[in-house]
Amino acid sequence: MSLKNSSGYDPAAVKPFTEACYDNNLVNSQGIFLGDIPIRFALPLLLLELSIIFIFCSIADFLLKRIGVPRVVTQLLVGIVLGPSVLGQSRQFRILMFPERGMYLLENISLIALILFLFSISARTDLGLLRRPARSAVAVGFASSVLPLALALILFYTMRNSFPVDLQHTTLVAELAVRLSLSSFPVVTDALGELNLLSSDLGRIAVSASLVSDVCSWVMKVLFFAGILFARANSPAAALEIVALFVAFVIVLFVVLRPTVIWISQKKTPPGELIGEGYFVGLMIIALLSALTTEVLGFKYMLGPVMLGLALPGGMPLGRTLTEHLDSFFTSIFLPVYVVLAGYRTDFKELNRASRWTLLELITFVCFVGKLIGSLAAGVFYKLSVRDAFCLGLMLNIKGVIEISFINNWGDSQKATAQHFSVLILSMMIITTVTTPLIKYLYNPSARIVATKRRTIEHAKRNSAFRMLVCLHTEEHVAPVLDLLEAISPSPTSPITLNVLHLSDLSGDTSSFLRMYRRPRDRGTFNAADRIVNAFRYFEQNKNYELGSLSIQPFVSSCPYNTMHNDICSLALRCKSRLIVLPFHKQSDGARETSKQSFQMVNRMVMDIAPCSVAILVDRSIPAGSTYAHPTSLFQHIGVYFLGGPDDRDALSIGSRMSLIRNTHLTVVRILLSSEEDINKRDPQDERFMAGIKKQHASNERAVFEDKFVDDGEGTSAIVSSTSEKYDLVIVGRRKRQEQSPLTSGLAEWSECTELGVLGDMLATLDGEQVSIMVVQQHVWLSHDETAVEVPENVAGDGTDARTIGDGSNDHLLPRI
Repeated sequence: MSLKNSSGYDPAAVKPFTEACYDNNLVNSQGIFLGDIPIRFALPLLLLELSIIFIFCSIADFLLKRIGVPRVVTQLLVGIVLGPSVLGQSRQFRILMFPERGMYLLENISLIALILFLFSISARTDLGLLRRPARSAVAVGFASSVLPLALALILFYTMRNSFPVDLQHTTLVAELAVRLSLSSFPVVTDALGELNLLSSDLGRIAVSASLVSDVCSWVMKVLFFAGILFARANSPAAALEIVALFVAFVIVLFVVLRPTVIWISQKKTPPGELIGEGYFVGLMIIALLSALTTEVLGFKYMLGPVMLGLALPGGMPLGRTLTEHLDSFFTSIFLPVYVVLAGYRTDFKELNRASRWTLLELITFVCFVGKLIGSLAAGVFYKLSVRDAFCLGLMLNIKGVIEISFINNWGDSQKATAQHFSVLILSMMIITTVTTPLIKYLYNPSARIVATKRRTIEHAKRNSAFRMLVCLHTEEHVAPVLDLLEAISPSPTSPITLNVLHLSDLSGDTSSFLRMYRRPRDRGTFNAADRIVNAFRYFEQNKNYELGSLSIQPFVSSCPYNTMHNDICSLALRCKSRLIVLPFHKQSDGARETSKQSFQMVNRMVMDIAPCSVAILVDRSIPAGSTYAHPTSLFQHIGVYFLGGPDDRDALSIGSRMSLIRNTHLTVVRILLSSEEDINKRDPQDERFMAGIKKQHASNERAVFEDKFVDDGEGTSAIVSSTSEKYDLVIVGRRKRQEQSPLTSGLAEWSECTELGVLGDMLATLDGEQVSIMVVQQHVWLSHDETAVEVPENVAGDGTDARTIGDGSNDHLLPRI
């Protein structure tokens, strides 16, 4: 137990009581030239402390992130360096840089940042995950919480007499077991976002499991605090008053504040815009008042902002407003101060007597192992591989700011001594430092996306269903896709299975998803996904295609841009698509051009790991902004430039399909070297392919084949520039593997968009052209005896079937078709 002297000083406390006497008027300094010592004043001292913390954190993050150290561990290390374990051993340093009077201001600012962080995370939480949670997520959340809690409590009560006296008669061990057994939703979400795993299959299970666990823990916490308040109430009337006030607080949240925010979002905020500045400031004040309310009622300040955030509607526009205005300031600048201060209070000198903290560390270890075993058992039961189930347990074991806040509360209430505090902080650091690199090493979702069957346009059977996956970010991307679809012209003998995927950024939510599209319950409100799907439904109904010609299945995805390629490629793999169609990242309305670099990043990453052929559609035929296609297809005359290679064969295959099925004019311009040596160097596969295409079009008067001879890339550029304006749509291959060809020599040096290839980039940058462009990259398939074929770094195949690398047990995690 803590030993206090007559003045109330407890040397074992985390923050022992000290008298910090200073003049309240010492706020602003008049400067050193007028005789003042600036750091004796509150404002200069605060600015100095913040600057030191920011500089140390920036340097440490720059050095340690390269070896995979998480941000929260880096911030704790900075606190330890500034604290009594390293620099703070110097009493002069502590008095000069971090005196007690300065720590009060830092703590209050960091607590405000924590309150706003909890509110922001809660407001962006999708409670829809709790309505119909996946059975695997519920099972993993339950098993990974109950098993470690049971093991830790059994161990404690069995060996209670062996624990130090100061732990036998407090609730610290029980509270620690409860906290470490549960998974914190904000911490798991933030850590997986940092690892770019938020939209992965395991990431989605971990997020759902942690949300179920966290919501249950908050409910139990409210009941626990209510029980304590009831027990401490002086009379039944006081207890009823506490209950009445808390119920009134909940009613205000759901009956007053929630409808008000919905009204602001729907009536006072234009579609696609952020909430007004005045409303945003009002919400911040309400968030702080909610923390004050629960603190006054005795339920702790952390409960108020969490309840307020969960009561409000997430997503656009509230979620994105909080992301844009709040995360970049308070949670990115001032929240690290809270973590640094926890590291600052950690003192290695408190670890000199191992016998006093070994059993406490044993409880921590048992919770960690129990959580791994629980996740492993539940994951394997639901057909996850042992490796994936183990990774899932590691994800749920990640610790962060929520666990630190509980340790701080235990220290403030003197449930934990300085020794306990230091041991627990170091335990959190070790757990997070170990789990994060292990997750990165063991789990790479991109490496698992591989089709082990050849999925190209060239090798598609002529009368079989042609499966396409069309990806759309905005409504402006719809019209060119519908024109392309009409140009391909589905029929009962050549049907098309079209999977439409609407992609949106995860800036306003914390939970990513990839699912089949669902019609909105409220028919009065429509979002971008609703309008996009309606456009395709309208097209399907009004084109009067024969039964069985066209099948459209819409999907929606919300995830960060840096992991969006995983959703696209995993859906293409699941749907057995032969072609992924992506929109170009630039759009023009005739007067100005807009560019989305995030779209370009997605396109490039999809091309690196795609399990089938990929095409980028550059729309330059009509002004951007139209949602529905032209009454008649704008692609009446198709031009294909054929230089040779697999990409060009896929490009010609889709152009040939358009001309054979529909009354579309096709012009194939084959560009060859004029030298005689080139005849012997031509690829026999190209020759056989071209002969087969000409044979198919032998009776097709709408197909024209031309041979053009050039000496170098300059001749190729001249032919393309002079003839491209004749066509409505030009289809070319990306030709990444033939960049050094004499036919395109010197052209790659001027390329701006490498994802379009040499010819595609040249066509896209021609001024004044109104021709649309389609750049095709053929899927690279590597069989056992094709090791010489160049493939992206993380693509492989065995020629058996289309599934994910490993044992294929993750197929059930993808959307059902």
